[in-house]
Amino acid sequence: MMVGKMADGVSDEIEDDLKMIVNTTDQSGNMKKRLKQTIYETVSTLRNVFAKLKFSLDKKTAEISNM
Repeated sequence: MMVGKMADGVSDEIEDDLKMIVNTTDQSGNMKKRLKQTIYETVSTLRNVFAKLKFSLDKKTAEISNM
């Protein structure tokens, strides 16, 4: 279904952007340890939220398809 493919593409883009944030944070040698930890925790939270949203979208899409 088209919506599922679009959601997968967006999901991949989001994951790529989150990886970029983590990589940039890893490479920043002068960033305080607590700030790095906060960034990692925030990225983790965002990953979990996006996973829940994708699951919800997939579920709704399946429900609509079954109608």
